[in-house]
Amino acid sequence: METDSAPTRYVTLRDYLQVVRRYWIAILVITVIGAAAGFATAKSQTSTYTAAALLSYQDPSQDLTLVGLSPVAAQQPNQLAVTDQDTLTRAGVMTAVQRDLHTTASISSLSGAVSSTVTPGGLLQVSANASDPTFARRFANAMTAAIASDDNRAARRVFANAAAQLRTQIASERAHLSTPGVSTELYVDEAEVPRLEALAKFGQSARVVQPATLPTSASSPNVLRSTLIGLALGLLLALVVVFVRDTLDRRLRSGHDVESSFDFPVIGHVRNRALGRIANNAAMTDDSHQVDVEAFRILRRNLLNFDSQPRTIVVTSAVAEEGKTTVAGSLAFAMASAGMRTLLVECDLRRPALGQRLGIPERPGMSDFLAGSATPQEILRTIQFPNPVGSTGASSNGGGVHTAATALVAIPAGSPASDSAELLGSARFKEFLDQVVGTYDVVVIDSSPLLPVSDTLEMLPHVDAVVVCARDSKTTREEAVAVNKALARFPSLSIGVVVTGLRTSRSDYAVYARAHSYA
Repeated sequence: METDSAPTRYVTLRDYLQVVRRYWIAILVITVIGAAAGFATAKSQTSTYTAAALLSYQDPSQDLTLVGLSPVAAQQPNQLAVTDQDTLTRAGVMTAVQRDLHTTASISSLSGAVSSTVTPGGLLQVSANASDPTFARRFANAMTAAIASDDNRAARRVFANAAAQLRTQIASERAHLSTPGVSTELYVDEAEVPRLEALAKFGQSARVVQPATLPTSASSPNVLRSTLIGLALGLLLALVVVFVRDTLDRRLRSGHDVESSFDFPVIGHVRNRALGRIANNAAMTDDSHQVDVEAFRILRRNLLNFDSQPRTIVVTSAVAEEGKTTVAGSLAFAMASAGMRTLLVECDLRRPALGQRLGIPERPGMSDFLAGSATPQEILRTIQFPNPVGSTGASSNGGGVHTAATALVAIPAGSPASDSAELLGSARFKEFLDQVVGTYDVVVIDSSPLLPVSDTLEMLPHVDAVVVCARDSKTTREEAVAVNKALARFPSLSIGVVVTGLRTSRSDYAVYARAHSYA
């Protein structure tokens, strides 16, 4: 089955947490940088002090009751406060403030340094900002004094105009009284005139009820708030960066990535520490080696659990350096340790490495045999290795038979060959496989990478199973799709994936290994 569509990257909360865990250092660094930037920005700013004063309001017509006149319905105090808030920096007020402060600052800069708020009780709070606390207090008091003075002048003008209009009306009525046959009674009470004139002198609609006090601390910048904002923005930026980075990263970075990218089951896991060497019983000097040997025992068991037990197994990978030689050699030792007659064949004729890791002569080898320049007896290498000692004191091969040592037969790659694909696709190679299958229980073949060269494809029609090595954080999704397409042409093969290069702690199964060693 071919899979062209990209698998879903994030399915569960654990997938998101794995990204955070993978990039936690980058997240921490960016977050700290954000907090430091917020702190530095706050520290670089000039300190600003804020002083505030309060104004209260009343309808100027309410003063009519003080002089024996009836009040008229007009605006409520909160309406008057809102009106002043909307016209807070009107020209008359700001000019008076500039003059009162004896400052060279422009009216526009002074206007930008004030703000106001109407309280629920109908009071107007006027706030003034300045770099000097004393100036901020003077500024706020000058603002409220100028606003109150401007409002009161406007109210008194209303009373003065009313008194003038009333005086004119009285004069007109008196002129009318001189007409014969007209009543001598005035329609307007002359006593209201002096009352209105009195209000024109002391009537008021606004007054300062709370002068500004000297601010004791700067209102801005708020270092703590700036630091926290920088911290939050840094964290947000860090998460965006790492998730964008992870989304663009085409490498397989988790078991979910591997399972969703390959069309084949995962049958084994190999730690990063195990790569570059062959895990076998002879190398078991501590729990770390024991963990690696146990991993290949699990791989052996999963391979033997295929529907038809494979006799010839090719170990390959998408590209080079994904751990296929480690897996092939260690799997062969695991098979031999179970009492199976095992042949390990190196068919990576382009970049051989198995002979050096096993410590056996590299020539003559497989290429020499296929070229007709070496006999089977000349290319075979027998490797004796001890099995772990069981509870009885004898050595056990894992299959129930106690032996002093176990043997693995290996064939190295041999001399360099420029026509490796032709050699591996030849009838001589097929005859070779037919012969060794009749002699050995299982043949493990370390082959070339699947994608860059055709060597492995030449062998696949003649084998039973394929083990594909996919290295954590190296194999890409595109390579996985290409492997799926290449192997889809061989539907009769049993295929499994081994995830290599895992950066996991041995604690995952070290406790089990110590308790059940060599059972």
